[in-house]
Amino acid sequence: MDNSRRRIIKGFVGAALLGLTAKKGHSFAPSPVFEDSPINIILPRDYTPPSDKTIDGYSHKLTRAALDFLETNFSQNHLPFWKKPFGEIELEKRVQNIVYWIQLAVEENRKIYPVDPSWILAQIMHESYFHEFCVSRALAMGICQFIQPTAREYNMICAGDLPEHASNLYKMSEYIVKLDVYYELRRAKRKLIRANKKLEKLELHDIMQRIESNDPEVHEDAVAWNAYLQQKNEYDERIREARDQYREYVVANIEGRDIFNEHDLRFLVGFDERVTYKKPIFAMVKMLARSLRARNGNIIAAAAGYNAGLSTTKAAGLYKPFGKIPSYDETVTYISRVLINHYEIARRI
Repeated sequence: MDNSRRRIIKGFVGAALLGLTAKKGHSFAPSPVFEDSPINIILPRDYTPPSDKTIDGYSHKLTRAALDFLETNFSQNHLPFWKKPFGEIELEKRVQNIVYWIQLAVEENRKIYPVDPSWILAQIMHESYFHEFCVSRALAMGICQFIQPTAREYNMICAGDLPEHASNLYKMSEYIVKLDVYYELRRAKRKLIRANKKLEKLELHDIMQRIESNDPEVHEDAVAWNAYLQQKNEYDERIREARDQYREYVVANIEGRDIFNEHDLRFLVGFDERVTYKKPIFAMVKMLARSLRARNGNIIAAAAGYNAGLSTTKAAGLYKPFGKIPSYDETVTYISRVLINHYEIARRI
């Protein structure tokens, strides 16, 4: 391990981490004893990311480490997002290609901030388990799970962006407008909530207590609250419908295609670049490099920013330079799992 890595602040290691990962039905290899932890929480500005130039065969070792971790835990199970047994998925060529693009992206963005390639791989693993056609309920797509607004910032073509996407060359093209409907309805719902902060905070037990205490204004407030809840429910139903219809459009056009088939790849590049490798990986690495620069190398805050937005990781006082993990259940779970993925990959290299 080089001197720059020895200066890195370490944490979340050893038996405590293994205890967090132990699940019934899953077997984990015994943890070796480390002189230094393979987990690096704070990456210094002069950190040297490992590569094939600095470590002989690093890309191969990184690929094998990820595959070994997955095989150890999923060889007898379905891999998340894939809906098929582990043995039926051609993971090796996927991970090999992903590692290749990670290495190039880390090198290109090194001037912004150095990024640990194994952390990127661990984060992609949690995002999609390397399933290029993964589409989430929030309409995030691809191995790096970009939503359309963020993907557009990084010059990625998304399904529905080009005029020809509405033509009969594409299946279910009548649903192309549903993405705009989806985002418009979400904005309208947020506006409704902001305009009714008092009603948003009300709970049924509050209404019942006021009825018991003969509050003269309770009837009027209860009627307003009920109307507000009905409006929210209507928005939720319309948002779900628009989301599901747009998702049907996307899935209908990518289902059954093979990213390693030249003809299919040409189609996918012209339809939605989020399901390819190069642009999403370069965008992800650049986002994390920028976040690391903003949070003084705190990879935990940077990864939390990828999940919840960098502004949510702002901290105050002593901790302001390094940021924080926002108190969202989803983000806390996200960081916990990426951290474990990174540990399990790094210790196998």
